[in-house]
Amino acid sequence: MQTAGQQLGTTLETEQGLLTLTAFLGRGKSAYSYLATNNGCKYVVKMMHDEPCPYYDFGNQNKVTVELNAYHTLDRLGIPVPKLLSHDEQRGFLVKSYIEGVLANDLIADGNVETVLPQLYQISKIAQHAGLNLDYFPANFVCADNQLFYVDYEHNPYDSAWDLHNWGIYYWANSAGMADYQRTGDILNLNQTLDSGIPIKAPLQSRVNNWQQRYQHG
Repeated sequence: MQTAGQQLGTTLETEQGLLTLTAFLGRGKSAYSYLATNNGCKYVVKMMHDEPCPYYDFGNQNKVTVELNAYHTLDRLGIPVPKLLSHDEQRGFLVKSYIEGVLANDLIADGNVETVLPQLYQISKIAQHAGLNLDYFPANFVCADNQLFYVDYEHNPYDSAWDLHNWGIYYWANSAGMADYQRTGDILNLNQTLDSGIPIKAPLQSRVNNWQQRYQHG
């Protein structure tokens, strides 16, 4: 199996033409994401992988089918997401529109995150009202033209333990930890233990409580 880096420079025949994978954007629980280009146009290609995740199980579901269904749900709810352009279940990839903007990780590391928090909480309210949790880890969000986009399609049945208030917002509050994570890639700057998927909480509680009062009911 090729690694994420080994796939850079390869081409992929799609409905959008022959796309060249030009940059690695990140690894998620289900896939690698790449920036891809064709005739000056930019796209995001999400290539599914079979790497295990210690705190999440996809079962026997086709991951492309899961992504396709998730996209239609989020689009119907009005949650801002990149447009799904094409998909291929057999070859295990999908093509999304590329949103040119600032990754939420960078806003957090630079201390500029509060400008997008009202939108983040509004997205959370929509999802929770629909009985869903999103993956609120900041790498799944991009701010473009003052609009916050959820660039992943993943969602799960609502569980308060994994919602924005009890889980995701601690990553958004951890500016110093995110800066160190951006620099080193060490998840222990953000998580309590290596494989738990549980964020550091105690030193951030006051800030999280303040945000909850300001934005949750706004």
